[in-house]
Amino acid sequence: MANPDTGAVDPTRVIESARRAEETGYDGVYVGDHLLHPHSMLESVVTLAAVAASTRRVSLGPCVLLFALRHPLVLAKQLGTLAAFAPGRLRVGVGVGGEYPAEFDAAGVPLAHRGRRMESVLREVRSLLGGGPELADVAIEPKAPDVSFLLAGWKEASLRRAATYGDGWIGYLLAPESFARRRAFLLQCRAELGRADEGFGTGMLLPVHVHRQGHGQVSAAAAWARLTGSTGGFPDRLFVTGDPDDVVGRLRRYWEAGCSEFILAPADQGRGYLEQVDILAREVLPRLREFPVAS
Repeated sequence: MANPDTGAVDPTRVIESARRAEETGYDGVYVGDHLLHPHSMLESVVTLAAVAASTRRVSLGPCVLLFALRHPLVLAKQLGTLAAFAPGRLRVGVGVGGEYPAEFDAAGVPLAHRGRRMESVLREVRSLLGGGPELADVAIEPKAPDVSFLLAGWKEASLRRAATYGDGWIGYLLAPESFARRRAFLLQCRAELGRADEGFGTGMLLPVHVHRQGHGQVSAAAAWARLTGSTGGFPDRLFVTGDPDDVVGRLRRYWEAGCSEFILAPADQGRGYLEQVDILAREVLPRLREFPVAS
């Protein structure tokens, strides 16, 4: 998270935001991950270590970590250590990436091979953390067999990968109808794998902006484009915006489509970020908790 005045990375704002989220009733806090990005970013695993030391209750994790850019042994050691400092709290979002080819070039990973590379690293990391067949007869400590891995991606190959290797799936920039179609495909894949009876959550990472009383609407799509460095443009319909009633209503559409977890990412990550955290906690989260629990 950057300082709104200078644009430089500001670690104190990250810690302040995590503490504020815990104090105001959020269930978890998550950070993005890139090695190279148009804007300054902190390394995600190291950042999460600081977050773990500054909080006590919330779950935490990357959403999502680009496994293809990491060495499996080093990553398993990092995640096992992080889980030891935050017992029962680590949840790892896993993604393929590719929107910034320069970071793959710099890491020596061919962009076209990133999916297969991600699968390979994920299998090895899970094995090392879980005590299964070890990578090249190597064993690491501490292990972390209870860490959940939530895979991202919306194309068919990514969905099949999520059904095969994931404990759950996190969608991104999908309308409720698109989310529902992909969720149905995931559950079909799980059934084909003989795993229909195993728990498998389906959630959404949703950029959100609550309009303050008496203020005009803000384009969350434009704010998100600035944040991500995207030039492709995002349709406003993929963002959860409006007054608190509007936001709750739009989130309910995802819940009715089978979304079991909301990862809410304020589109305003500048001066208004903490205000958005507070508004969501005060005027949106209590109403989300009233949604019936899926049977």
